[in-house]
Amino acid sequence: ETYWYDSPSLKDALDKLRADANRRPHDQWVAVVGSWIPAQFAENRAPTVAELSHALPDHPAYIQYLYDYALVNQRGIDVLGLNDTPPPDLAGIRVERDAKGSATGKLFGDIAAFNQLFASISSNADREGGLRQFFANMNARGVTGIIDPSAGPAAAYEPLFAMRNQGDLPLRVGYRIPVQPEAKGHEAQWFSNLMAFRPARADDGQLAFLGLGESLVAGMNDGVRMAPGFSSSEQDKTALRQVATLAAKRGIPLEIHAYTDDSADAILTIFEQVAQQYDLRPLRWSIAHLNTGSPQTLERMRKLGLAYTVQMGPYFEGLAIRDANPPGATDNSPPVRLALDKGLVVAGGTDSTRIGIAGVWHAIEYHITGIASGGSVRKPASERLTRLEALALYTRHAAWLAFAEQHRGQLSVGKQADLAVLNQPFMTMPEDRIDTIRAVLTLVDGRIVHESPDLNAGQ
Repeated sequence: ETYWYDSPSLKDALDKLRADANRRPHDQWVAVVGSWIPAQFAENRAPTVAELSHALPDHPAYIQYLYDYALVNQRGIDVLGLNDTPPPDLAGIRVERDAKGSATGKLFGDIAAFNQLFASISSNADREGGLRQFFANMNARGVTGIIDPSAGPAAAYEPLFAMRNQGDLPLRVGYRIPVQPEAKGHEAQWFSNLMAFRPARADDGQLAFLGLGESLVAGMNDGVRMAPGFSSSEQDKTALRQVATLAAKRGIPLEIHAYTDDSADAILTIFEQVAQQYDLRPLRWSIAHLNTGSPQTLERMRKLGLAYTVQMGPYFEGLAIRDANPPGATDNSPPVRLALDKGLVVAGGTDSTRIGIAGVWHAIEYHITGIASGGSVRKPASERLTRLEALALYTRHAAWLAFAEQHRGQLSVGKQADLAVLNQPFMTMPEDRIDTIRAVLTLVDGRIVHESPDLNAGQ
């Protein structure tokens, strides 16, 4: 994939896309799948389909803006057959058409639909090679472990498992299993069958199974909703209660998605009912995102022993959150300071690579400066974190969420030698440059997984 998160202008963004296309065979897709907003560009707008078609006449291009919409160029329109008779059935995707009925190149859908579409157009890609490159990029930023809370269909895990079996994993990976479309209406039974021959969690030191998440019942998932008002059916609430009861009874960890406070409220009401029968505190359950979480919601989480996995959505979605909520909503979105002050364990995520930016340093800088992409929104100083607090989210607290705090997450005697030597002084450098930090040396269990040319040159 091509990334635009650091492009200051559309010209720069299109140049990156063109350069990526030049490295690929004709008719191979070139894609930017999130992690950018129009406000970051000097032009303050998204590219047009005409601009994409001019920049890439011989390659289909797919440009996704968060989960709001996607653009395909003329070659992409042709490859997808959007003007064929009859047109293709792109599950969950609505194709915008002009007055003559021709596809404009703009597509609308939801998380599941966009993920399925991108999976289909990238089906011929070298997935293992792409995963190796992604992990190398993470190592170059000093990352020694990740948790993938919801990777999608089972086939998506095959390259990961292959690397683990070959002994080639350059970082530690934890993963959770999300509900699949075929489970609709009988989610608890589906998870029960899935877990019948599995332990509640397992960790071999390289690969860790960390339970269920982040989508447990599709109807309880508020997607990327910005505004209040989300509600679920009684049927979906019953389904989540059954899944949560199964997990609590079996001692299975889980993480669940809630963008809005309304979504979290419904989830917590169910978890509170389950907690009357089972102690949830040892299970390290967590709620992810919680962009508009209220003090009341965080207090309910604290009483249940839930953790909070903060993501990077508001970095790109700050303007949308501001416009969709009462005044002041962005002052504490996401409510990390409030959660820490209440004593919750807050583990740092990136929500990469569709909305956030992988590699942690952009996320860490955001928690410290409070400045959203393009300077669109800024948190008040009282809601920002210190450098050590922000770093802890992505080290000690993340290790705790993976049940690995006894082995990693800190540099201390007896713990695994997972560490990075950075190219800049994190504690004293300008805070608005933290995103530029890279590793000159990264070790996992004492094994070198990344060396920069500067290190080899003795610099």
